[in-house]
Amino acid sequence: MPSPPLSPPLSARHTSAAKLSTQSHSGRARRGGAAYTITGECERLFCETLRTVFLGEGNSARQDSLVTGMQNHHQLSTGINDYGVDIRRYTDRPSDLPSPEMDDGYVDQKGLVSDWLEMWDYVGGNRFRGFVADKDGEKAMCVFFDQSMVGGDLKAGLMALLELCEVPEFSCSRLIVCLDRHTDSRAMDALTKDLGWIGFQLATLNGFTHGDEITSDQWLFMDMEV
Repeated sequence: MPSPPLSPPLSARHTSAAKLSTQSHSGRARRGGAAYTITGECERLFCETLRTVFLGEGNSARQDSLVTGMQNHHQLSTGINDYGVDIRRYTDRPSDLPSPEMDDGYVDQKGLVSDWLEMWDYVGGNRFRGFVADKDGEKAMCVFFDQSMVGGDLKAGLMALLELCEVPEFSCSRLIVCLDRHTDSRAMDALTKDLGWIGFQLATLNGFTHGDEITSDQWLFMDMEV
């Protein structure tokens, strides 16, 4: 079972140390370094589609091939209670993260990410990474379920994520889980069926674009109203 680090990783310490030299050893500098680390860890999981839709990176005109119908998806057969989790939330976005201009197309020209998050589930032994996307005041929490998590005990983590969506600091109306398409097919089928039973359904990113049914080659999206 993984456990959270007692102090920021080396890369975060380096970031904090650089800021300390200009911010007089402030607590905000240390916090900023940790935020930068978690932001980077979350962005590492982004595919080209997610970068285009949520970060406003790249040329959206090149995303034509990503607009597909749901027929290409796997078919589905049918105070916070912490649930033993430790939640870290960072709203600071490092100023050096890119936000390049884009051509007119499927997505907005600015990033939609308002918060980055990392959540440790001590019950199931999982670490959840994700972000909150804000589109015209409507917020959704997006969380990655990579191969290491699929097939594990996700119940406690899911319950905590659903409650986390409802706290005032986030106020998310939807929870979107991003399932790694490279997961073993039997484990993926079992997970999608279990998620379906509790109210999740297959989804696209049309809520964050101009109505186009955009999907990802790397992630399968399922969502649930909170």
